[in-house]
Amino acid sequence: MSVVAANFIVCMYFDLDFLPRSGYINQEDLRTIKLLNVLFAITTFLIDIYFVSQKDKLIHGLKKETEIKDSTIGDLQKVNNELMYQQVINNNLTQDNIAEIINLAEDNSPLFFEKFQLFFPEFIPKILSINNGLIYSELHICALMRLNFDTKKIATSINSSVRAVESRKYRIRKKLNITSNMNINNFILKI
Repeated sequence: MSVVAANFIVCMYFDLDFLPRSGYINQEDLRTIKLLNVLFAITTFLIDIYFVSQKDKLIHGLKKETEIKDSTIGDLQKVNNELMYQQVINNNLTQDNIAEIINLAEDNSPLFFEKFQLFFPEFIPKILSINNGLIYSELHICALMRLNFDTKKIATSINSSVRAVESRKYRIRKKLNITSNMNINNFILKI
């Protein structure tokens, strides 16, 4: 870019005769025009450099922000996996038990909730101790969140729309007094 600007300035300043000149412009006016052209070229070059550097700063900032967010997501996934593993240890669950519960949940089996309570006996009483006004469908969604199902997977499991599940999760959030800055799934996983 600087080579192009330097070439332009040299062509404007020195008397290169590849274009015919008008006979009405005297030598003094021609020098003034050349000087103004050089100043214009330098000014536009500096403005270009400024905007390019600003764009580079913005791109660098966005890359840094993305790296931080990716790191945070990775940390949250590790914590989530550790919580699930800890729950497995606490409840003496095997991988087969977890697979069985997840399969029942994905199939929307009526046996799911009973099996869930069998393998996680303290979960429902703890939720009800926070608010005993939760109805069966809300407890069912809490159980699915406890198994680390996201909103889309819950909707698929209970044959409902994502919007309806989001609405139910919002009501659960209000009933359990979960603040808006806290992730409801993380709250449920810690119970």
